[in-house]
Amino acid sequence: MSSPLMSSDVVVVGAGIVGASVAYHAARAGAAVTLVDAGRPGGGVTANSFAWVGSFGVLNSPPAGPAATGLRATATDEYRRLEAELPGLPITWSGSLSWRAGESAPDVQPGQEIVDAATAAALEPNLRQPPDWAVWVAGDAAVDPVGVTERLIAGAREHGAKVQLDTPVSAVRRDAEGRTVGVDTAAGPLAGATVVLAAGVATAALAAPLGVRVPVEPSPATLFRFRAPAALVRTLVNTQDFDLRQVADDQLIAAADSPDQTLAAIRSTFRGADDVELLSTHVGQRPMPTDGEPIIGPATETPGLYIAVMHAAIALAPTTGHLIAQELLHGTIEPALTACRPSRF
Repeated sequence: MSSPLMSSDVVVVGAGIVGASVAYHAARAGAAVTLVDAGRPGGGVTANSFAWVGSFGVLNSPPAGPAATGLRATATDEYRRLEAELPGLPITWSGSLSWRAGESAPDVQPGQEIVDAATAAALEPNLRQPPDWAVWVAGDAAVDPVGVTERLIAGAREHGAKVQLDTPVSAVRRDAEGRTVGVDTAAGPLAGATVVLAAGVATAALAAPLGVRVPVEPSPATLFRFRAPAALVRTLVNTQDFDLRQVADDQLIAAADSPDQTLAAIRSTFRGADDVELLSTHVGQRPMPTDGEPIIGPATETPGLYIAVMHAAIALAPTTGHLIAQELLHGTIEPALTACRPSRF
C-alpha cells in the first residue's frame, strides 16, 4: 500500500535513540535530514536506560501489547543489521538469564530455553545458589545506549544529515494551509516539509498547539550503578530483585526500586560481591503512552507532521527508525506500524 505522506526533506526533533535512528535511516535512504535537540545525543532518558535488547520482560508483568511485542520480535535481527552497517556499534551479545525463586518454570518462546541449575552455574559461575531452573536466551544483548545514539548520529552525518545540538525547539511551523514547513528554534527557524517529533515526553507539549493529542506520560525508571569486581556478572540477569549486568571491569548497573535492597540482593546472589558498593542513582522519565503501545505515524490534523514516541525505545529504535524512513521516503504503509497510529486515540 502507498501513503500520501512522502518527503525527502525531513526535520527530526529529538536526538535520543529513536530520533537518531530515524535520522540515520532517513539520511541513508536519501533524505535531506536535519536533526535538532535541546541537549546532547542521548542526554535524556536514553542515558538512563538499562538497555536490554531482546526478550526483556519474559518474566515481568504487565506484558507488552501486541504492537510492541511484534516490533520487539525483530529487535535482535535489526541490531545485527545495524552492527554490520555501523562498525564499532557498542553492543554486547551476552545472552540473558532469568528466574524467579519459588515459582515454576514458565512456557518458553522460540529462542528461549529452560536450563537447569548446573547450566545456570556454568553461565554465571559466581552464583551462590544456582536456581533450579532459569530461562536462557542466548541471542539477547545489551548496548551502550548513548554510544549507540552517537554512532547513529555519526552515521546520519556520513549520509549528509545536518545536526544541531543544544538548540531547543519552541514550536512546529505551518503554512497558511496548515502544512508543516519546519520548526522554530532558539537559533532561528529550520525548514522541512516533514517534521518528525521524537522528543520523548516533550512530544506532547510540542504537538498540543497544533491540535494533536499525544497521550504520553513520564514513567520514572531508576538505574543504580555499583562498583564491583571484574566479571562478577557474565550475562544479563533478571530476577524478582533486579535487572543486572556488568558495564565495565569495575561496574554494574541495575534496574530496580531500592538501592539498599538491591545491594543486599547482589551480595546474597553472587560470591565475591561483599565489597560491592553503590556509586550513583539516576531516575529517567521514560515516555509511556497511556495504552502502553508505541505512538508512531502521521498526525492527520497537521499534514506533514509525524509522531514517533514509545516505551522500550532502546530495543525498538533500529526497527522503528527503519520502518519510519520507509514510510516517509517511499510512501509505503508499513503493516507492523498499523496498530501504532496516533489516530487510535
